[in-house]
Amino acid sequence: MKNNIFYYMIFVFLPLILGTMNLHAARILNIPFTVMPQSKQTIADQVNHTISFTLMHQPDVKVVSSNRTFSSSELLQPDFQKTISQIASSKNCSHVIYGHINIYGQNLSLNAVFFDIAKQTVVYQSHESLSQIEQIHDWLHQWLDTALKKIPNEKSGRSLTTNKVRIENIKDEIIGMDIADIDHDSDNEILLYGPKHIRILDADFQTINIRQSKFGKTVVFARWIDTFQKKSFLVVSETTGSDIMTGLYQWKKNQWQMFQSHAGWFLTYLKSTNTMIAQQRQYSDYWGDIMQMQGQLFDTLEPQKYDMPIDANIFDFNVISIQKQPLWIRLDKNDCLNVFRNQNLLWRSSQPMGGSIHFIEVQTDSGQIDSTIHRYIPPRLIVCDLDRDQSDEIIVCENTSSTGRLFEKNRWFSQGVVHIMSWTGAEMQTQWISKKQPGPVTAYALEKNKTTWRLWIACVLKQQNLFRKGLSRIAVYEIQ
Repeated sequence: MKNNIFYYMIFVFLPLILGTMNLHAARILNIPFTVMPQSKQTIADQVNHTISFTLMHQPDVKVVSSNRTFSSSELLQPDFQKTISQIASSKNCSHVIYGHINIYGQNLSLNAVFFDIAKQTVVYQSHESLSQIEQIHDWLHQWLDTALKKIPNEKSGRSLTTNKVRIENIKDEIIGMDIADIDHDSDNEILLYGPKHIRILDADFQTINIRQSKFGKTVVFARWIDTFQKKSFLVVSETTGSDIMTGLYQWKKNQWQMFQSHAGWFLTYLKSTNTMIAQQRQYSDYWGDIMQMQGQLFDTLEPQKYDMPIDANIFDFNVISIQKQPLWIRLDKNDCLNVFRNQNLLWRSSQPMGGSIHFIEVQTDSGQIDSTIHRYIPPRLIVCDLDRDQSDEIIVCENTSSTGRLFEKNRWFSQGVVHIMSWTGAEMQTQWISKKQPGPVTAYALEKNKTTWRLWIACVLKQQNLFRKGLSRIAVYEIQ
């Protein structure tokens, strides 16, 4: 009799238990990849079947195929994220997979995006250039293996003690910032710059001075340097895309005074190695060799060969010190964060970091009607030993793209965060992560505030164009 009751209970409740387990399984909407040219539709079918078949064999995943396909132009629409969210919600899906493939003969460029509906966030995306169409199958398997790991354990950082000090809206499109005591009065000033001008503000956000960029030029980089050869100066790089000019300025009586110029060169400063580095334009791929500036600052700085164990441009790398041992960090062409020791790659982030809306429009020699390309200038990789343990932390942003960074000339980022990361010996690990900012993070800076640090974060709410003025927001955090 007892056995009969036991089997009866299993018969009644087992379907309920299994049903409950299925409720907790992730439901993933598989949207067919967009393929260009459209004549290669069989490739899209192959990708779609590979994803569906792989997900069907995952015990904690339920795959739902979408009947809706999207063209390249639809992927670029600002409401694309909203559209796929509505489709996924109607099918009770928690995540969406979509992507884009550009085919050039046997070569192809493949982008895949894994999107979280509840959090409205791209939790994993990757871009790869393949030399053979047959490689798609293996690449997708590896990509799915990494993407599925993002479901139970979404990235999160160990929070430090932080207080939000203030929030300010600025009627401007801020692409860069710095905080420094420019006039040596023991009070820090705020340096903000957009594509066409640079402003110096006081602590109350009142403008002290504004400098417009030269006619036709875009401000690429501006930073206050206070430790090179015991001199203090402002470095400003501008370009039309081909005509580059970097000026070094002193700040006297709230005015700019140029004392040195370097035509044809970008300049920046590596604080961790106390080095001024420079880069000249090379027509074929824009970025030439990186050089080191040597000589007397107020006399002449001459470019000399600079040893680089990694392939990078002047703006997308830095050097950190781990127990007095140097490591090189950079954002690669896919915006993934890389860590090198000499020429050996030690670690690469599984998802893109960075994400820039700041670009230089460069003329090419392709002979096409629109022969310009965009060269994006990434936000700074800030290096600092925040906790005084003789090992540097890095500060880097991570912007969320609703289109998965699929197209070179059309980048939209809906929101962003800032990470403070440290090297564990095996990987870069997030120690603190900011709250989501309501627009792409374009700039951030560290300010020493007595015994604590302040982290300034700027995000763009509206980009400037011919018909409207830009709008940005600055949030200031105090890190204990």
